[in-house]
Amino acid sequence: AKDIDDFDFTGTPVNESLIRDLAGGAFVADQRNVVLVGGTGTGKSHLAIAIARALIRNGARGRFFNVVDLVNRLETETRAGRQGRIADHLTRLDFVVFDELGYLPFAQAGGQLLSHLVSKLYE
Repeated sequence: AKDIDDFDFTGTPVNESLIRDLAGGAFVADQRNVVLVGGTGTGKSHLAIAIARALIRNGARGRFFNVVDLVNRLETETRAGRQGRIADHLTRLDFVVFDELGYLPFAQAGGQLLSHLVSKLYE
């Protein structure tokens, strides 16, 4: 399992104190977003998982998704005539992590489903 203490900050531009602050969860309480940006292999997924694990250990309810997997689930849900169930579940959580956003393309319909989900999470 990935934790913040397992991440080697040495020689990276990653701000360790900021990551540890994020793991404290104030941004969740303030209903703020966090976006981790960087090249392939820079540790974004590791840090997102580590922050999410810290938040959950502190009592927050959340979910981690690879975006392509999430879009596939949204498409399956729609084909089954059960659209909205994933969104309903996720709106009850304190946070949601979308990993690999923009890494792989998906069909326009999938993009629309993801956009609709994000809109629901903001309501």
